[in-house]
Amino acid sequence: MNDPGLFQTMYTARALRRFTDQTVSDEVLFQLMDAAIRAPSGQNAQDWRFVIVRDQALKDAMHEWAQTPWLRYQARYADNPDAIDELPRSQRLSLRSVEYLVQHFRETPVVILVCGMRGRHSTPGGSAFPAVQNLLLAAAGLGLSGSVFNFPLSHEDELRERLAIPENNQIYCVLPIGYPQDSHGPLGRKPVKAVVYADQFGQPWDYAEQQGDRGFEDRWI
Repeated sequence: MNDPGLFQTMYTARALRRFTDQTVSDEVLFQLMDAAIRAPSGQNAQDWRFVIVRDQALKDAMHEWAQTPWLRYQARYADNPDAIDELPRSQRLSLRSVEYLVQHFRETPVVILVCGMRGRHSTPGGSAFPAVQNLLLAAAGLGLSGSVFNFPLSHEDELRERLAIPENNQIYCVLPIGYPQDSHGPLGRKPVKAVVYADQFGQPWDYAEQQGDRGFEDRWI
């Protein structure tokens, strides 16, 4: 397994939602999970739990459940479906990739559900999402892709029952994982100076003001 490097991975890890039919091996899956559990955990509780779903019947059910929120979202464009194509490029591409995943979710090679103990932490999910980020970065570093896609949680009670998730565990997110049809690459992001302040909200950070809009991207790509 080749490692492209942490910063290169962070600067190029896109949320790619179109997957090939290539199988994700147990060895690769184990590496993703082994990376995930290296994340920090509040009080070192390590109460995260992960459910790996490869069973086709389960993926078929999650595919159907994902349609509910998409239909609600799609209703915004019912009077003018072409309005999606009139959105700014980044929004349009993101929305179309979500649409593709909704339509092809059952073909996703692997789906990972991330859970954690209810009431274990003062900030719910605060100890689970660092593990999620580790997992997603590890996936990108190994040539896969994944993203948070919680549409199947629209039928959470049915999902919990099918996966036998106990009531004392909360489902934080659903992660479709696979080898992407598209390529990782530079990310379109607002510059640091637009989102980071010094000492007070809205107060410019002088150092960031002096940097280019692409930040240090050229150092790593």
